[in-house]
Amino acid sequence: MPRSTRDPGLQPERTRMAWRRTTLTCAVVGVLAGRQALVGGSRPVAILAVALIALLWLAFLAVAQRRIQAMGVPRPRALSPRAAMAAAWCTVVLGALGAGVLR
Repeated sequence: MPRSTRDPGLQPERTRMAWRRTTLTCAVVGVLAGRQALVGGSRPVAILAVALIALLWLAFLAVAQRRIQAMGVPRPRALSPRAAMAAAWCTVVLGALGAGVLR
């Protein structure tokens, strides 16, 4: 029986777009938190939170960019558990810090 080749269809493109949307959402959280910190009187805690948001966004961007590039092949490797946990934690902490800055 001949081995059939996998036809991924549009799944890799949808996955790349999802990573890009999530990265954009994280960037928007960072920009809004930075704006709020500047308009809200620049409390030291808010400035620290914005700095942490920027670092977390850069970490998420690195994970997302690696995954987007990995999706460019016909049979991409699965996302490693370490990268998945890093992306999940970055997303959760970014949301929490963004909400904290808005308080």
